[in-house]
Amino acid sequence: MLGVIFTRMESASDGDLISSIAPDVMKSLGRCGYFEKLDGLLSPDDNSSASQGCDGTYKLSESILLVCGFERDDLEDIFAVFQSKGGFCDCEVLYNVAETSRLKSRYWRSRAAGQSTGTSHISHPRPH
Repeated sequence: MLGVIFTRMESASDGDLISSIAPDVMKSLGRCGYFEKLDGLLSPDDNSSASQGCDGTYKLSESILLVCGFERDDLEDIFAVFQSKGGFCDCEVLYNVAETSRLKSRYWRSRAAGQSTGTSHISHPRPH
């Protein structure tokens, strides 16, 4: 049939694979300083540089990971691990996947103070 699009459903074996590789993926990301580099772009630790905005994709992550020496083929596995932990874009990686981040700390500090969070984020569709 023409014009029919099939979407891939995650099978139980895909979930098992993601769970099995997650600890090693996280260790590899920690070793190259990925989370700190992403946090530096989205929430610089000083006022000398402007923060990047999240566009609802992994655009910033992709560039960091490639510079860190990961192959393009590795990115699919890395992003699957992020998604399994609630990280569906660059900012959500810092909110939901990273153990700590300035971005997350600043968000909650401003919420506690009753201020606008100032977080820019473009909504994006989630896989079902």
